[in-house]
Amino acid sequence: MLLATLLLLALTPAAAPAAAPAPVVLVQAGQAAAPQLEGLVARELANARDLDLDEIWARSQALREAERLGDRAELDRLLDEALRDRGQLTPGGVLLAAAARLQGGEADPGVLADALEPLLGHADGRFGIAAAELLTRPTFRTLRPAERKQELGKRLVALAEDGELAPEQRVAYARAAFAFGDLSGRSILREFLRSSDPALSALGALTMAANPSEPVEGPLRERLERLAELPTPDGRLAQSFLRRAEVDELRIRQYKDLRRTLSTGKMDPKFEELDSILDMVQGFHIEGDAPSRDELVEAAINGMLQWMDQHSSYLSSDSFAKFYQDLEAEYGGIGAYVNENPDTGLFSIVRPIYSGPAYKADLRSDDAIVRIDDWPTLGKPVDEIIKHLKGQPGTSVRLYIWRRGMDGELIDRPTEDMIVDVIREQIEIPAGAWQLLPGKIGMVELSTFSRVAMKGLRESILEMQDEGMRALVLDMRRNSGGLLTQAREVADLFLPKGKVVVSQESRLRDEPDVLSTRFPALVDESMPIIVLTSRFTASAAEIVAGALRDHGRAALVGRRTFGKGSVQQLLPVDGALEDEWDDQDGDNIWDPWEPILVDHDGDGVVDYAPRIKLTIARYLLPSGESIHRELDSEGSLLSAGGIEPDHEVRLPSIESWRFREQRRVLQSDVLRSYVDNHWEAHRERFELLAVNDGKDTERYPDFSRLMVDLETTLPRDDVRRMLREELRRRVQDERGQEFPFGDFVEDVQVQKAIQLALEQLGEQVDDITEYGQVFDLEAVGSAEDDDLAIMRPDSPDLHRASALLREARDGGASLSRKELDILLELIDSAQHD
Repeated sequence: MLLATLLLLALTPAAAPAAAPAPVVLVQAGQAAAPQLEGLVARELANARDLDLDEIWARSQALREAERLGDRAELDRLLDEALRDRGQLTPGGVLLAAAARLQGGEADPGVLADALEPLLGHADGRFGIAAAELLTRPTFRTLRPAERKQELGKRLVALAEDGELAPEQRVAYARAAFAFGDLSGRSILREFLRSSDPALSALGALTMAANPSEPVEGPLRERLERLAELPTPDGRLAQSFLRRAEVDELRIRQYKDLRRTLSTGKMDPKFEELDSILDMVQGFHIEGDAPSRDELVEAAINGMLQWMDQHSSYLSSDSFAKFYQDLEAEYGGIGAYVNENPDTGLFSIVRPIYSGPAYKADLRSDDAIVRIDDWPTLGKPVDEIIKHLKGQPGTSVRLYIWRRGMDGELIDRPTEDMIVDVIREQIEIPAGAWQLLPGKIGMVELSTFSRVAMKGLRESILEMQDEGMRALVLDMRRNSGGLLTQAREVADLFLPKGKVVVSQESRLRDEPDVLSTRFPALVDESMPIIVLTSRFTASAAEIVAGALRDHGRAALVGRRTFGKGSVQQLLPVDGALEDEWDDQDGDNIWDPWEPILVDHDGDGVVDYAPRIKLTIARYLLPSGESIHRELDSEGSLLSAGGIEPDHEVRLPSIESWRFREQRRVLQSDVLRSYVDNHWEAHRERFELLAVNDGKDTERYPDFSRLMVDLETTLPRDDVRRMLREELRRRVQDERGQEFPFGDFVEDVQVQKAIQLALEQLGEQVDDITEYGQVFDLEAVGSAEDDDLAIMRPDSPDLHRASALLREARDGGASLSRKELDILLELIDSAQHD
């Protein structure tokens, strides 16, 4: 039992202790959050000198809960400062700070390694063991430079070879050395495994088996099998390692069988048939000379994966790079959503990211980038232009900007007065926008679950709480999902600690894998929360919506969600080569300025190994409900899946002639020219109308003249809505803050959400003048294409919706092919540089 306890503690230093830790006092009356957080960190680190290791790990978790006094970045900054200037810290303080920091945002492995290394070989062996085990964390895989990593590995090996130290210390140092890539550490662990002392042999075996890459075979398997017979914690731990090994061995056998078949030339007749078909396609198809053989093979692989289920797919090197970039939501560039303007054919800024350098350099929506340094963009592919815009943060890029109204000849021959110099930065793509509505109702759009989703949502909630927010509307109608870890962290903002968010069932596990909240909720449990959903709400967004509903924390408004309740894992294709590079910014993505260490094909760029995105499990909501939409191999719907909202609200339908005419008006310059011509004289009025115009056309100057200029048969209210959209685009550019997608003036689903929130607060819509003027809760459409209204052609991040629609077109939705093709033409995504 001692061995298992020691090992479990070492492997999970932040695990909850048997005894509950004393609570961290978060709030004291009259104190500001930031100074209080700073004082709290100082007190906790100072008090760590009197704590044992169990208490230190418990306090590290409790300290992370204190981040709700500020934001995660502030707590991480304070911990980093303490670790850098650690002269006053006791060994316990260093361990507490390091453990708490590893539970936060992305950490600097150099800072942590410098703080932990002095504890190695400490006279009190407990501190050395704890420091060594912390050094096995994945964070230290990116420790740079390589010489520093090698030096630390050698130090750990020297300690592991010191026969004067206790066996537990030597094992911990050997394991850490092996984690740092020094094979001597593994050799030392094998010496313990071969020890005639049963306790030392068991310690070596359990430590080696804890490494997922260690094959469980030979003496290691024999020792684990003997341990597994014992009704002790060591025995149960050995059993779990053996079960994991069985799963791994099954996969390895399958790979080996396939390799053996390929190497002996004894091909399955179906493989020979496929090879023959490839020959026929390339030899006789009318376009058979267009695709390469590799492209045809990739298409065949995708066909197999798609036959299994609609979410499994093959990702080529380029596809994987783009997929990973979307999840990371960070890159080095100018900070703008960009695409080719369909009206002018020019590469243009759809909308700047308002926190980015492009906006700081006074670049605005619709600005055309006609030259980058000495390289013209006209006629170039969008992806190639974006590569020129991206670059190492801190470097400068010279842009030549053409704006509407300028001489058209300047597009081909730009002049020096068109130059805008932009200093590239590390860009963080926002996950959504927020606005505090009348009546102190918070409105937040969460459009994706990238790595910054929780951070952005948390910051917006804190700002609105500071302004007196009384209820929250969370809009996830355009959220097609993302990272499961971010879904758990977002749910953590609203649910108490210890609540189940989601579980995963798989044929590879006997029991479902459960993810629960880890921290106290940021939003008080008494605050009303309403979640907006649509047919485009999918995957991780459905998990959050379902968890909040199942725990009675939020009401759902809108439409049934998409029904993607399956789990995909990215698996590298066996035997495929991947180039290596010096990942200087630690984001696991190659940037053109980062040196290439191994370039297998010598093309001067990093080529990733292709991946298979394979469905391996299903999500289950806390209630045990599966949300997965089931299709057969023909694409026919077997089960609708998704989550039914508590209050179904359909968006009003629109006649086809109005849809076509609105597209024509939007493609003209009349609305934009109206705003340009009236902006200076009516700026303050326009800023108010962008927020709420009371649906009154008389509030717009010269509106009747605008109707004449448009030469349209549209109702005046249709023109008012489109004009107001143009105003909102201009106003958000001017103020540097995006409006959320949901608009309480026009959007009946948002209106229903506000009505429900007010009712929970004991109020009515008519109690607030701004709502009484514009709400129309009876205007609920019944057409099957009601969700078309949420697809706005000027929205910068519609590539996610575009992907969902393509998926739906191939078998997952009730929209007609014609309707989908029209939408895809409108929303083919604006891309970010």
